[in-house]
Order: sequence, then C-alpha cells, then structure tokens
Amino acid sequence: MAGDKSPPTPRVSRADVVYEQLREEIIHGEVTEETQLNQVELAERFGVSRIPIREALNRLQAESLIVATPYHPFVVRNVTPDQVAELVEIRAALEDLGLARRGPVGEAELAELRDLNARLAEEEPGDAWFELDRSFHRVIAGPGTMTVELVDDVHDRVHRYISSHDAVKRERVVITAEHAAIIDALAAGDVDLARERLRDHVTRSRSAILGGSKKS
Repeated sequence: MAGDKSPPTPRVSRADVVYEQLREEIIHGEVTEETQLNQVELAERFGVSRIPIREALNRLQAESLIVATPYHPFVVRNVTPDQVAELVEIRAALEDLGLARRGPVGEAELAELRDLNARLAEEEPGDAWFELDRSFHRVIAGPGTMTVELVDDVHDRVHRYISSHDAVKRERVVITAEHAAIIDALAAGDVDLARERLRDHVTRSRSAILGGSKKS
C-alpha cells in the first residue's frame, strides 16, 4: 500500500548467527565447560570465514561465557559453585532494587503475575517452564528497565546449572507458593513485605542451583 511505512527488518549478520547459536548451546549445556572452541572448525561448521567467528567469540568473551587462554584461544568458562552462589546473591540484590524503584503494581500486572504463576504450577519443568519463571520475575522487577536487562544476564549465566536439575520438579509447589505470597504482598500495597519475600525466595533457590552445579 502506498505510503505504508513499515519498520525496516533488522539485518542479521553472519557473526550474529554464530553468536546466537553458540550462546544458546553454552547456556543450555550442549557445549560443556572447558570445551575448546576451534575457530577453523567453527568456520567450517557454520560455512563462514574466521572473521565472523572471531567477532562472535569476542562477544561471548565479553559476556564471560568463554575465556581466552594462552594455548587454546577460547574455551567455555568453568564456573565454580562459589561463583554460582555469588550470581544468585547478585540476582537477589538486583530484583530487590527493581522492586524498590518501581511504582505501585497495577491490577493488570497483578493479573499477569497470577496467570504466569498458575501456568508455572501446571507446566512441566523445562525450557518453557524457565521462560515462564523469567517472565514472572521480569514483571516483578519492572519491564523495560535496565535492571531487568541485568537480571536476564544473570539468569543466562546460571541457567545451565539448573535447566536439567530434578530439584526444580520437586520444589515447583514451593516455588509457586512463594510467588503467590509475593503477589499477595504487592496486591496489599506492602512493597516492603514483597521485597522481603522476594529476597527470601531468590536466595532460597541457591541450594537447589548449587546442587545442580556439583560435578559427579
């Protein structure tokens, strides 16, 4: 139609494709810790030159998902249990900040939180379950904020340690009950109580996450 100005489709580069694919594989544990990432092999796999491979690897290094070493330029980062625990503490602090900074939670957002929590109670733990949980916490922290972006980054860093952990299945009832308690506090307008319950909820998950990060 004449005069119809649709927004341009974002251009996806070869480096973007490589970066997104490798990032997903690392986060979901398909590429394990201390795996060496050979640029020649990656270039052959993706059918590209080494230039987009290097760009993608540099972006993954900037996110601390991989590290450079003297003899093998890039390897998937090995994160220790202590570092995982620290990440959980960072997430708790960030979500608390997000809740403290945001304004009152309206009825529409309360309804969205209740809907997400109901779906979490029914969904079998897996990728879809974790995305619902992430969506729940995005609403809590304040959609569209820089705080949420940082919370998402922390989620990504710890996701591979819990995505296949059976403790989530055992604790699903507890998790959704804690979510409901947070929603109740927000519905009552008691932000301080909601913050307290949110901090307890996030930090309590540390034992389950660390259980999933221990190597056999």
